[in-house]
Amino acid sequence: MLRESPSNLTVIVVGLGIAGLCAAIECHRQGHTVIGLEKKPDAHQPGDIIGLGTNGLNVLKRWSTEAEDDSSLVARLAAMGSQLEYVEVFGSDGDRKYKIPFGADDPAQGLFLRRSDFVSVLFELAATELGLDLRFGVRVDGYWEEEGAAGVVLDNGTKLTGHCVIAADGLYSKARPVITREEGSLDFAALVHTGGAIFRSNFHSGVLAGDPDAQWLLDGTEDCDRHQMYFGRDATILMGTIGRGKYVWWNCPHRDVANETANWVEAASINPVLEMIKDWPIAKQLAAVISKTPRAKCFNHALVTREPLKRWVSGEGRMILIGDAAHPFLPHTGQGANQSIEDAATVALCLRLAQVQEEDDGVKLGLRVVEKLRQKRVSVIQQGSIEAQEVTLAADMVDNTSGERFNAIARPAWIHCYDCVMHTSEQFGLAAAAVEQGVEYIPTNVPADGKFHAQDDYNSCMFAD
Repeated sequence: MLRESPSNLTVIVVGLGIAGLCAAIECHRQGHTVIGLEKKPDAHQPGDIIGLGTNGLNVLKRWSTEAEDDSSLVARLAAMGSQLEYVEVFGSDGDRKYKIPFGADDPAQGLFLRRSDFVSVLFELAATELGLDLRFGVRVDGYWEEEGAAGVVLDNGTKLTGHCVIAADGLYSKARPVITREEGSLDFAALVHTGGAIFRSNFHSGVLAGDPDAQWLLDGTEDCDRHQMYFGRDATILMGTIGRGKYVWWNCPHRDVANETANWVEAASINPVLEMIKDWPIAKQLAAVISKTPRAKCFNHALVTREPLKRWVSGEGRMILIGDAAHPFLPHTGQGANQSIEDAATVALCLRLAQVQEEDDGVKLGLRVVEKLRQKRVSVIQQGSIEAQEVTLAADMVDNTSGERFNAIARPAWIHCYDCVMHTSEQFGLAAAAVEQGVEYIPTNVPADGKFHAQDDYNSCMFAD
């Protein structure tokens, strides 16, 4: 991995999920010294699958010097993800409506892989290959900043000092109320309940062995994985395989009639899913797979978010929120991981560019430029994920009354064909001038009307070499 010359900045990253690990790696690439803190004892993360779009992969592909070599990071991720040629879209009657080309001969078009696999690769790169200072089983009790420094206080009283703090500690971020000065922002009641919930599961495909009714999902997956979507009113079943049939995954976004909690690691019964789809003509085929889900491998939780933040940066300008701590997404736009990756790359680069421009360490300017470049983009996509949930749950593909807004798998060019590193390099000067002069900055990484557009125009993109 190529690295810029040392910046003499020490960056403390709190939370080592996708956003935090990517921030640690990107800060290292930009020459900063990194201290990473995580309250969990290890880097393992549960979950089903995540999608990496071109916008996220544009960052990751810079981490390898071998553009096409099998040992590059993106190639390693592609090898453990779904080997897809297309995504199939069905009604609840089992009638196939669309067969959408996806990923054929173009791994940059998008990757689906297990969240745990992605986090493991990030951790291996950060801790083993780069040797970054990552500390697990460490709890942060407080945050502080002063002129020229910022840091955290651990639960054992230890005070850590750096030039800035990147808070990537998720939906219940302890840094969020400190930085935004929101009252009660750690409370469950402060979350925005969207009216939806989701069942998630993934497990080894060997569980289906010997069950002829469930084998249909694995047929042909030694050559190409499956990714199928079944739309019924108030519930959707997504189901497929990963690693050429090595793993099975399924999830079920649905109306939250039971008022589920936001705890996404609490095991749940599959029975409500089977009850929701029992009247679907295709129910028997889907239930054959779902019913094989191993015990404690199914999770159900409310889909919650928070109101878009107007400020990501603390009053003294040395602490910033990124990832779910700043903008929790619903899964319906497939952008949670990708926007976290964009955040990470942007903050690391802005810290370096600001240090070059400023007489001091540049942290205050750099973090406020990040806010200018990122806040509008993620707010629009965040709102779009809420809109997409409702459009999806209202879909009726059997009677073909889903409406023009329905898009089974939307890949808007303005989201996916975006290179945050290139854009930050080009726009830093304008955004910095807006910060220093106290004038408005007009973002150029969202639609001109400032609204979410979900059209699938990905293939109209022109990609740079």
